[in-house]
Amino acid sequence: MFSTIISLPVFYYKMNIEELRVHRELEKEKVFKDDFVHIKVIIENTGRNGFDFLEIRDNYNPQLFRLILGENFISTRIGPKDTVKFSYVLEPKVRGEYALGPLSIIVKDRLGFNSVERIVPDSVTDILVYPPYDDIKRIEILGSKRSLQLNYGLQRSKQKGLGSEFYGMRKYVFGDQFRLIDWKASARTQSLIVKEFEDERDVTVMILVDSSETMAGGAIENTKFEYAIRACMLLTKVALTRRDNVGVFTFSDKKNFKFLKPNSGEDHFYQVLDFVARVKPEGKCKIGEAMGHFTRRFQKRSLIFIISDLEADPKEISQAIKKLVPFNHTIIVINPFSPWFEIHEIDLSSTDKALAEAISEAMMEHILLIKQSVRNVGINLITCGPDDMMNQILSNYMEAKKKGRAY
Repeated sequence: MFSTIISLPVFYYKMNIEELRVHRELEKEKVFKDDFVHIKVIIENTGRNGFDFLEIRDNYNPQLFRLILGENFISTRIGPKDTVKFSYVLEPKVRGEYALGPLSIIVKDRLGFNSVERIVPDSVTDILVYPPYDDIKRIEILGSKRSLQLNYGLQRSKQKGLGSEFYGMRKYVFGDQFRLIDWKASARTQSLIVKEFEDERDVTVMILVDSSETMAGGAIENTKFEYAIRACMLLTKVALTRRDNVGVFTFSDKKNFKFLKPNSGEDHFYQVLDFVARVKPEGKCKIGEAMGHFTRRFQKRSLIFIISDLEADPKEISQAIKKLVPFNHTIIVINPFSPWFEIHEIDLSSTDKALAEAISEAMMEHILLIKQSVRNVGINLITCGPDDMMNQILSNYMEAKKKGRAY
């Protein structure tokens, strides 16, 4: 006790913790969910005294990040005017916007009688985690535009005109431009033949994603909402590759309506990524208000995908979706079916299986009521599970393009 009392003033006199400068450096602050975050922590002693027992800890949430390499703390000594560094690697578990930190410092004396702890001011760093890139890699592996056409059957909607792609040949009619006459073909057939070309028409694709709290159902890394965001990202990539315009609207209740206006180009893909990465499933689904808000904000005839678990009153949902009909949109509803997501890859007992089947049957009746109602106005509703959701959204996009719908 005597040693502690005597050593305490000396400890505080010599160990000026304010002389330590600690900061974090990130290789990048925006990463994909399947990427790694390399973090470096630098400790600088700006004072004239050394610290014999120093502990620096960089805090993170283990529910959101997995430690892959190294340690997020160090116990060391540091001399006067010296610098110490350590690093570690994290893997994000969940898409979203999260904080790393804060950094904490613990200084002890040689005997371990005295210690002082401080939180480093302004030592929290925000990191944005995009959805996993695996789906996009599969698209990029296909490579060229021709590969996309052969493997996915993607077709740009076209109209005859004065574009740059050859469409066909036909007989000359009064008013055709002379420069379109194919003189060789005309000589062979002994009649004037003209070439027709086609214009490629761009589509505006609007992706409406339900971000209500019910969409959080399922395993934390594979909820209905996470699959919806992945589907949104995949559809965006393919549509932008086809030079279409893409916009996104996420909705639950009024305070959670978020709108990204449609645009095109590679830069817009990363704008979409930033936009969807920040959205969290929260609030009650007010789909009637959401569709009303959307129609006031956007009226251009488009190809619209609505991704929702449709867990609200069937009549309200039907009326909400029908608000889009007067604008002549092509509307496709993708319904991630709740029971299939929430029991995905779970080994259930016989009792739990029976209960799950009963819930599925009741939920399916709910979905069928909505499906029958919207079918009367030409709206297609597709129910899907985790295994086929990506294929469903792509195949329906391609089918709409092939038929030239949404024009």
